Amino acid sequence: MDVKESLLSTNHTWKNLFDDKELSQTLLNKVIPTYLQKCRWFGGKAKKIKQIRIQYLLNFNTKSTQVYLLILEATYIAAYSESYFLPICFNEDDKVDKKAIVTPIEIKGKAGILMDALYDEDFRNALFEHILAQKDVSVGEGELSFGKGKILDDYDTKQALQSQVLKVDQSNTSIIYNDRFFFKIYRNLFRDTNPDYEITKFLTENAGFKNSPRYAGSITWKREGLSPVSLGLMQEKVENEGDAWHYLNDKIKKYFEKIVEHQIKVKSIENLSAYEPHSIRELEPETVDLIGYETLKSIEKLAQRTAEMHIAISSDRSSYTFLPVLYNQDYSVWLKNRLIYQLDRRLDLLEKNIENLEGLPLEYAHKFLDKKEEIINIILNFDEAKHISKRIRIHGDYHLGQVLKRGDDFIILDFEGEPESTIRDRKVKQPPIKDVAGMIRSFHYAVYNNIFDQSTSSPLSQNELFEAGNKYYQAITAVFLNTYIKTAMNNSLDIGYLSEIIYLLKYHLLEKAIYELGYELNSRPTWSIIPLKGVMDLLES
Repeated sequence: MDVKESLLSTNHTWKNLFDDKELSQTLLNKVIPTYLQKCRWFGGKAKKIKQIRIQYLLNFNTKSTQVYLLILEATYIAAYSESYFLPICFNEDDKVDKKAIVTPIEIKGKAGILMDALYDEDFRNALFEHILAQKDVSVGEGELSFGKGKILDDYDTKQALQSQVLKVDQSNTSIIYNDRFFFKIYRNLFRDTNPDYEITKFLTENAGFKNSPRYAGSITWKREGLSPVSLGLMQEKVENEGDAWHYLNDKIKKYFEKIVEHQIKVKSIENLSAYEPHSIRELEPETVDLIGYETLKSIEKLAQRTAEMHIAISSDRSSYTFLPVLYNQDYSVWLKNRLIYQLDRRLDLLEKNIENLEGLPLEYAHKFLDKKEEIINIILNFDEAKHISKRIRIHGDYHLGQVLKRGDDFIILDFEGEPESTIRDRKVKQPPIKDVAGMIRSFHYAVYNNIFDQSTSSPLSQNELFEAGNKYYQAITAVFLNTYIKTAMNNSLDIGYLSEIIYLLKYHLLEKAIYELGYELNSRPTWSIIPLKGVMDLLES
């Protein structure tokens, strides 16, 4: 891009840029909205934007320049708003990553680029150095508080600092420092500390949990009389072999290949009762051989780490933030209202999109609509008085993609919670079994992802693929549940009696499947068969 062809110019200095009212209006009405639409982290692309305004304008100085930390408020036609974090700086060099360019601009006769400051090395290095120094910086009416983790206590400050922005598009922006630290900058801001920061710091700094990336640092915006706002979380970079989603998908693919290769009759494969815990040794030898002993041991390990995560999260009895609590009527009302509202939105979305469905997705969509009253009754029949277990802070968005495979072990990450949920809802204490339900729904997705991938090329009929897939799903679910329950109970995690566990599991499996339906209808309607089938299987189990 030729910066000399800049459409924007100002006679104001960089330090007084936003005193130019005409330029500010152009930036907010045209330039910044256009830039946001190109950003993967901007969640308003599918919404009609009414207005973008600068909610807060904060100054931050590096060794070489001043950076504007913009807190932008995006207000939508639907009458709600979101806050986004966009730090910007001026660069006279036009050789920058295209993703960084907000707009060409000429400032006091100097041509250059208005760019996302996270792509500026000086700014990135300044953030890291402030964390090392645990330095607080005054900004406007508040301050940026830079927290430092124990892992940085022995950091060699003499080594050269190298940093780069991770190229993979995400809902946040991530920076890698010296190939050792992973710094996640939150783009969509909440009027509170991010649960990802809270749980990661507590798990690794206080509870000693070894299977999450260690807390290394953070940036928190603090103001008198207002809730602190999380701007970023830095963790150790964990070496791994990829996420558990790809690991399990490979194993499931081999399962189907074995069935075909050895001409195994699908009806002869062991059929377990739905959601009934089983150890590996309780499975038939043929089942173990077909699924793979190593795979089943990995499922056991994943279940163990899941339970240990919950044990660690609930280990603090000195602070209400992580203290386990009993069920009460307030929670029951919150849960039912939330799920009925979610169901209503899914039903409305399904009816609007039903003409886009055909074949099995259409068949199951009609079944789902026919079962509307039954689903409503299940949601409303939740009775807090019947539960003796405790509610705790949970992961909240737990699935195979949130877990990394490292050797024969697993690393759990990303504690931000369910993307659709408000910050308040993400911090509500819920049954740890809800995370278990999230992982089991992910097993279901992995199985049916494989089925639909090979449905046109496999010698097995669709019914055989469904039957074989369901038997695999029930077997790994049984092994996962068995290890999770034993680990939890042996370590005094209060998850209740077995029938309570199974009730909560099915309740939250239904919740998760309904939640998934919205995503699939909006992004890939043919995949709506997976959550729809999940709902039908639950109603029939």
